[in-house]
Amino acid sequence: MGFQNPFRVSERFILFAYFLGVIALGSGLLALPVSWSGQNGHLRAPFIDAFFTAVSATCVTGLATVDTTLWSRFGQWVILGLIQAGGLGIVTFAMLYFVLPRARMSLKGRKLLQDSFQAEGAPRARSMVRSILIITFTVEFLGAILLAIAFWQAGTSHPIFEGLFHAVSAFCNAGFSVFDGGMEAFRGNVMVNVTLMFLIIVGGIGFTVIRDIRRKLFDWRRPLLFHTRVTLLATPLFILIGWLGYLFLDQNGLFSSLPQDERLLATLFQSITTRTAGFNTVDQASLSLTSRWLTLVLMLIGGGSGSTAGGIKVTTAFILFFVLFRGVNERGDIRVMKRRIPPEDVGRAAIFFLKAAALLFLSILLLALIESPSRTGFTPAQLIFECISALGTVGLSMGITGALSLPGKLIIIVTMFAGRVGLFSMVIRTIRDRTENLIEYPKGEVLIG
Repeated sequence: MGFQNPFRVSERFILFAYFLGVIALGSGLLALPVSWSGQNGHLRAPFIDAFFTAVSATCVTGLATVDTTLWSRFGQWVILGLIQAGGLGIVTFAMLYFVLPRARMSLKGRKLLQDSFQAEGAPRARSMVRSILIITFTVEFLGAILLAIAFWQAGTSHPIFEGLFHAVSAFCNAGFSVFDGGMEAFRGNVMVNVTLMFLIIVGGIGFTVIRDIRRKLFDWRRPLLFHTRVTLLATPLFILIGWLGYLFLDQNGLFSSLPQDERLLATLFQSITTRTAGFNTVDQASLSLTSRWLTLVLMLIGGGSGSTAGGIKVTTAFILFFVLFRGVNERGDIRVMKRRIPPEDVGRAAIFFLKAAALLFLSILLLALIESPSRTGFTPAQLIFECISALGTVGLSMGITGALSLPGKLIIIVTMFAGRVGLFSMVIRTIRDRTENLIEYPKGEVLIG
C-alpha cells in the first residue's frame, strides 16, 4: 500500500478557499474610501454593504443593499473584477487544482472535472480551461462592442465602460448594472435587449455545450453529446414556457399595460433574465401574482450545468419533470431521446433538488423569524422572493434588500454563497462516498405511499 499524503488538499477546500479569498479581497477593496462616490454623506461604504456587494458579485447574484451607481468608478471596476472571478470560479478552481503543489491531478480529480463539465472521455483539463477562457473573453468582447454602440446611440455618459460592464455582467449571469433603475430605461431598446439576452443564454447554457456546438460546426458528421442535446432542448423550452406565461397569464399586471411591441420584448427578456441573470427591465413588485410565481419557478430552475448560471440547472429540472410525468421503469431509469438515463443520475438529480429545497426552506424560515412581517412590514411574498433569488443567484428583488436588518443581510449573504458554492460542492463526491459504493449491504424494504 503506497503512502498517502495526509496533507493532500481536498477539492472542496480549494473551492471554498478560492471563493472566500476572492470575497475577502473584494470586501477590503470596496470598504476603501476610493471605492465610494462620497454620496449619502459617507466617506466610505459601510462594511456590511461592502461585504454584501462582494459576496453578491463573486457569487454572480446581483442583489444589492446599495445602488451600484453609488460606487466610484474604481469601486465599479472592483465589482466587475469580482463578477468575472466569480463567473469563472469553476474554471479558476480547475486551474488552481493544477497549480497547487499538493493538489496534483489524481483520478479523483479527473472524475470531478468530468462530472462538472460533462466532458467526453478523459478530460484534457489544460486545453479545456484555455478553451473556456478564449470563449468567455471573445463573447464578452463582442457583446461589449454591441452594447457600447447601443449605449452611445442612446446618449449615455460612458458607453465604452457601460458596454463592457454589462457584457461581463450578462455573460456571467450576474445582473449588476451601473444605471439607476437597472435596465428599465432600455425596456424598448431592441439592440440592448437582444444583445443582453444573447449573452445571458450563451453564458448560461454551459461551456461544454458551447465547445460541443463549436466542434459540430467544423465537423457536421460528429454527433452532439447527449448532455448538449438535452440542454439545447430544455433551455428554449423553459424560455418559451416563461415567455408565453408572462404574455397570457399576467392579468392586470405591468406586462398587460405595456404597448404590444414593448410587451413582447419585455416578457421575453423577463423569461430569460429570471434564469439566473437578474437584469430587470420592469419593476418586479409591479408584476401580477401569477407572474411573480412563474418568476419564482424560473429562478429556482436556473441555467445549464458547468455554466456561469445558478439554480438547480435545466438538466436537473428536465430529469425531474420527466420523472414526474412519465415515472421510471422497473430498473429505475428513464428513456428519453433514444437514450437511457441510469438510476444513479436520476437519484443524483432528486437528491440535488432535495438539498437545494432544504437550504431554501431554512433560509426562508430564518429570514421570516428575523424580518417578521408583523414587525418590519415586509410581506411573506417579498421574503420568499428574496430567498429564492439569492439561492438561485438571480439578483431580482421586490425592493427590500437594502432595507433588511444586519442579521437579515447576513442570512441573504449565506444563502447567496450556498447557492453558488454550496450547491456545487454537494456534487463533489468524497472518498467516503466512493468507498461505500464498494460495500454491498443487505436489501432493506420500506412501504412507500
